[in-house]
Amino acid sequence: MSIIEDSYTKKKSDVYLAYVDAPIKENDELTISDTFIGGSPIWLHPDSVPHQDMLQCNSCKASEHMRLLLQAFAPIDNEQMEPLQANGIIGKPTMKYISGDDDRVLYVFICDKCPRKLGGVKCIRGVLHNTKEKSNMDTIVSDESMGKKFDINPFDISGNDNSNPFGANTTSTNENPFTINSNNAASIPTEKKTEDSKQTLSKKALRKLHDEKIDKSHDLQKEYKGFLLYVEQETFQHKPDHLKLPKNLKIDKEALELSEDNVIDTDDLEKDPIKMDPRTEKLSQFLDDDVFQKFQEIVAYNPLQVLRYEMGGKPLYYAATKPVLDSVIPRPEFNKDSKRVFEMQVMPKMIMDLEEGGVSVNDGMEWGTILVFTDVENCIPKFDDNGVGYVEECVRVQWEKRS
Repeated sequence: MSIIEDSYTKKKSDVYLAYVDAPIKENDELTISDTFIGGSPIWLHPDSVPHQDMLQCNSCKASEHMRLLLQAFAPIDNEQMEPLQANGIIGKPTMKYISGDDDRVLYVFICDKCPRKLGGVKCIRGVLHNTKEKSNMDTIVSDESMGKKFDINPFDISGNDNSNPFGANTTSTNENPFTINSNNAASIPTEKKTEDSKQTLSKKALRKLHDEKIDKSHDLQKEYKGFLLYVEQETFQHKPDHLKLPKNLKIDKEALELSEDNVIDTDDLEKDPIKMDPRTEKLSQFLDDDVFQKFQEIVAYNPLQVLRYEMGGKPLYYAATKPVLDSVIPRPEFNKDSKRVFEMQVMPKMIMDLEEGGVSVNDGMEWGTILVFTDVENCIPKFDDNGVGYVEECVRVQWEKRS
């Protein structure tokens, strides 16, 4: 029985997965409640941006090579954090920084000039402190905008009714953060507008209209092509056949394939038969590395995932480390009495999506996973006049192993 069958399929997953939905279009007006990869960051207020030092690479100290990998709308409220409080991860007095009325966004950047260097990937957490009256007014305006939001993801076949942690309305069913500019209605052909003037366009019709629009152009020297994401709760419904390895699998001399250029002395063969074929060596490493095997098995159920999200959960490690990473994450400098917990991780599938947008994979885009740890208290030491504050959070990268 595999790791998944034994440990995961028998319980409900608390992890949310994000997938690429569609390219950002020319007339899409993104807001802070959108979740996307690539493109340019949407700051919490046009007059409130992070300090220049925060936007610099921590390795080369330059900002011109920093590109946005991900912008994730990730609001939190008391109900979401209460289980962490009950488990002793967060104390009762620390809930003072947590409000469902606040807008909260995580920005992940990578420096394309500092491959594999510490500090070349960083995360900025931003919070916009809203009054309850302002938050309610924003909801009313949003509800009145035709086509502003798909309440249901048209590609969702899971049938679950779980809320989306990235969506602005956390009580919606299968809410998709994929949004359409409310001005898109103006581009619908006249006859179509007349026909539908007395009824709301279906979600599938809105999606089709959006797909027909022109993709937004990007300066690929400064940013990656942008793609909107949608979110679903993780399930293990469809087990990939290739995960079922024979229990009696054996590797011996007869099973190995020698190439003409890879002739090995018989004495060496007896000492280390793995050397006969690099493919056999990789298979052996896979079977011996429990951490990597677990990573491969879990991802194989949902191979298109680009992001995993679980506030206060456990990371899905790409490789084993000593000590385990989440046990040695530093306390936030801006809130030293608190601690950081795992919140989300970027998955290697994102590399393929960004490459499709016209970016060549280089040394800086060879991660196995990018792990983000944030202050469990959600502290912002200081808000500006617009009610906005930014802090840098902790990022750890597990890189792809080079052959």
